Order: sequence, then structure tokens, then C-alpha cells
Amino acid sequence: MTKIDRSKASGATRRTVLKSAAMGGVLAAMGPFAHGARAQASKRVVFATWGGSWEKAMREAWFDPFTKKTGIEVVTVGGNSYAKVRAMVEAGKTEWDVVEVNPDFQWIGKKDNLVEPLDFKIINASDIMKMPGLVTDVSVPQVIWSKVMFYNTKAFSADNHPRTWAEVWDVKKYPGKRTFGQRTSSAALEAAVLADGVPMDKLFPLDVDRALKSLAKIRDHILWYDTNAQGEQYMTDGQAVLGLVPDGRALSAKKNGAPIDIEYNQSLMSWASMVIPRGAPNREGAMQLLAYCVSPEGQYNMGMAYTYGPIVQKAYEKIPKDRAAILSGGPQQQGKYVMTDEQWWGENKDQVTEKFNQWRLG
Repeated sequence: MTKIDRSKASGATRRTVLKSAAMGGVLAAMGPFAHGARAQASKRVVFATWGGSWEKAMREAWFDPFTKKTGIEVVTVGGNSYAKVRAMVEAGKTEWDVVEVNPDFQWIGKKDNLVEPLDFKIINASDIMKMPGLVTDVSVPQVIWSKVMFYNTKAFSADNHPRTWAEVWDVKKYPGKRTFGQRTSSAALEAAVLADGVPMDKLFPLDVDRALKSLAKIRDHILWYDTNAQGEQYMTDGQAVLGLVPDGRALSAKKNGAPIDIEYNQSLMSWASMVIPRGAPNREGAMQLLAYCVSPEGQYNMGMAYTYGPIVQKAYEKIPKDRAAILSGGPQQQGKYVMTDEQWWGENKDQVTEKFNQWRLG
């Protein structure tokens, strides 16, 4: 065992304390600018993501430019489920710094004390579009996006494909597997009640029992996907010829050669959010990352890297018109979508999820 020179160790300890005290004084004097200095002490932010082509786009549009500007590495992990966030936080072992979530978690996470309040001295939310629920004290949006109907062009033509969810439910006229997400946030329940004749402007509050009865009519024709990346794969390899998927995933699959196209009628518009789980190891670095993601520069980058719509209007000042025309919420969707009531989902998700899972697994 190496013998320790305690006189030197003691001196080193005193010097460390003095340096720490001095640094504390410097940070205090810096006031709000101290946030950036402290964040530099940790060179890593762990971002929990849905993965796939979306993760690749975030790397290009946000993570790599952010690292270049700040020196803070962004590490991505999968499995960003609400249950995992809850388990980490309640065990006091939070491993993630930022989690991308569906917006219902803005209310769920706050109600259950699972998320950190955001520091809007670091995050400039003033440029974000004004829409109820888009920004809260615990969340900021990533992008707006929609869940859309897709069809396989080898199975159906541009002139002969389903244009309503009622037609998707017609398995005799349009045979083949349909794919829907197995999470309640996938909008399968919304599509089911639209298929059963509920008008778009009467969608909420959602009649869950009616939705499940509607889904039961095509139960044997459904291929459920667990993640958006899996849904994209089902489109790409032709396992499903119809379904409901995020528009960005459908466009990504099409760009990569999948024989699919999109029907925008009766699409469900929403947004994706970002939160910082309570006890995040690098809370300050996470704030800096969120600030970059919602900046005009970050939103322009994303508008060019992926097809989800920017949540900052200033981003459109640089995005070419032909590019803007294919982004979520663009002219191709006007008058064809309904905005999902995310607060209703935040207040009802647990009981609806339990009922939906019992039905799906029953």
C-alpha cells in the first residue's frame, strides 16, 4: 500500500477549499452568467429519445452544433418511457438530463413531482409560437408534428386509396395489415372514433369505450408497433400497407425508398415536448441544451433536417418555401387536421391506458 504524506495531503486539501471558495465568489459575482460556467464543469448531457431517424436528425440539427458551441457532449439513450422516468426519480437515481415526451407528460410529470421547473433566464421562450399548453413552467416544445394516414403504393394507387379512417376500417375494399402504435399517445383511439363517425370537431372528450368497440372490428388486421422507429420499419419492409404514424417517420421512410405515400386528411396534430427529470445529474447543462433547441437557429436547423414543423416563427425566415411546404402544419395540411387535446390526455392518461392495455392484451 502506498504511504500517504499527510502534510502534503492536508495542504492540498486546504488549497482545494480555498480554490473552491474563490470560484464560488466568482460565480456569485457573475450572477445569471454563472449558469454557463457551472454547466461547463459537466461535459455531458444524457438525452432520452425515441430513436430512429428522428434521433439522427436531432444529432445533426441540435446536438452536434450545441457541442461545438459549448463543449458539452450530448449522449442519447433509448427507452424513454414514463414508467422509467418515474422509477428513476422515485428511487433517487435519475440518470437522464433531458427526456423527450408527448405533451401529456407536461401535466402528469408536474402533478407527480417528476420534473424540474425550467429556468427561463437561460431558456428564451419569447419566440415560441403562442398556443395553449405549448410552453409550461416544466416543459418546452421541440416541434409540431402530426400523426397521419399512410398507404403502400404497391397495394393502393394515388386514385384508389383510403382517404378517411372509416375507409381504413374497410378491410374488404382495402385488404392488408394496418399498423398503429400500442401506446395511447399514438392516436389509435382518436382514429377509431373518427372511423366510427365522430366529427373532427367533436373528438374530445374522447369516448374511449366507443373507440375500443371500433378497434375491435379490425383487431385481427392490426400490427401494433412499440416505438416510432418500429412503425417506420413496418412501413419500409411492407409488413403493413395502411396505418397511422408520425408524419416525419412516413416522410423519412418514403425518402429512403419505401413504397408509401401520405394521406393528410383527418390527421391528428400535436407537438413533442422536452422536460428535465427531477434530480437530473446535469441540470444546468440540460437547460443550456433546451435553450439551443428552441432558438431560431436550432429550429431552422431542425426544419432543414427533418419534416416536423418549427415552433419558432423566425425559423421560417430562412427556410426555403419549397421546404416549408412539406413541414408539419404546412399548406398541404391546412383544413385537414384536428389538434389533439393534450391536457385532456394529461388528466385521463392513466385510466385510459389501463383500459386500453386490458383490451389489447385480452
